[in-house]
Order: sequence, then structure tokens, then C-alpha cells
Amino acid sequence: MIDRLWARKPHYIRMIKKGGDKDLVTAPALEESPIASARRLEYEPDRIFEILAEALTAIHKKDRFGSVVIESDTDAELRHAYPYDHRLFVMANPVCIEEVFRNPHRAAAEFQRALDDTQAFASEVFGLTDAHMEDCDPPEDRPALSASQIRSFLHSPLGDELATRIQFHLPYQGLVESDVVVVNTRIGKTGPETEECIRRIRELLQRLRGSSDRCGELFVCDPCDPEAEYSRQLLEALEPMCLGGT
Repeated sequence: MIDRLWARKPHYIRMIKKGGDKDLVTAPALEESPIASARRLEYEPDRIFEILAEALTAIHKKDRFGSVVIESDTDAELRHAYPYDHRLFVMANPVCIEEVFRNPHRAAAEFQRALDDTQAFASEVFGLTDAHMEDCDPPEDRPALSASQIRSFLHSPLGDELATRIQFHLPYQGLVESDVVVVNTRIGKTGPETEECIRRIRELLQRLRGSSDRCGELFVCDPCDPEAEYSRQLLEALEPMCLGGT
């Protein structure tokens, strides 16, 4: 993206959960660097909202129209820490279906738990963790929903989204919120279920987005190979992310 799309050097932030083992490679001198600045930003889940906002405000004061690339792992608390302009989800080539998807029994159990427990619902839909839910009422014993009640809920937009989203393991929840999803074939192995797993991802994303005008595109390719299949289409999908501020 830097080599082929950005006209101005973007700023780069690598989000690191405090106490984790991730690190940021030291950037070369700025006159040689393809980026305007690089920062390793440690955070604690209960302070992520203010920490990220402060970092972006500091960049904005120095470079009002600059682009900022934020790279992170799949921590749920980061998904809604800021109203991001664009979201790009990159995943390794899946070896098997259950690497990405919960099995039907587990998905059904998580779905019921989300309906019964406000905290579980907020975790699945909004990425909120225990640290953000201290004031929530504890789970209550409620009568089980009837089959007709469940069908009615599933036919609502929220019910359909929850039922679709909850099929993914938590690290893959960001798939449903991303403008562009890249399955990086350079990373991970190809197994007997790889093709079927990718088909299911594509099917569920299409189901969620329907006729939406959002990009919501899935690319299965080596993003580092300019000659790879779908490389040109991927660049076209990423181009709006590289236009900078206005």
C-alpha cells in the first residue's frame, strides 16, 4: 500500500497489549523511511479508549491531513475503541473449518448465552470485555425462549447479525466489520477443508452485507505478490483507504 497507493507518507501505530510479547521493529531514519512516524503503543483494556484517542490527537496536531495506519492483533476491546474510517482484516490461509468457525453445538450454546446474558451479548456484538462491563447487572435466570420467539428474533436484522457473527470464533469476529478481508495465502497451510472454510466465510459475509454499498470484499491471494491473481482488484479496494484526510 505504501509503495503503490499512498501519495503521502502515513503514520504507523502498532497496538500492543500491556504485558504482551509483541514488539515493533525500529524504523530507519525518517529521510529514508516510507512512513512519517512509527510508534509502539501499549494499552490496558480499561484505558484503550482514551489512550488511542490521545495518540491520534497528537498526530493530528502535527499533521492535520495525515493518514494513520493502526495495526493490532484481534483483541476484542480494540474493535470499538475508535470510530475508524476503514477496517482491513488480514488472516492466514485456514487449514480447517473449526480454526475459524465454532462447531454447531458450541455456536448454539454461545447464541443462547448471548440472549440470556447482557455481558455475553455485549462481548459478541460490541467487543466489550469484563473491564468495560463493571456496572452491568449480573446474569439472571430467565425462562428459555420458545421456538417461535427464537424464530421471530432470528428474522430481525439484529438477530440475523448475531446468529451469523456468533458462528465465528472470537479472533475472527472482526471479519464481519471489515471493509476488506484478505486471506493471505503466503501464510498458513492449505488443508482438505481450506476451500470449504473460505467458501463459508464468503457466504456469511455476503449474507450480512446483502445489498450494502460497502466494499465488504474478500480476497484470497498473496498480497505481497503484484502478479498474483486478484492483486489489481485488491489494490483498487484498498485505494480509498490511502487518500489521506480532508
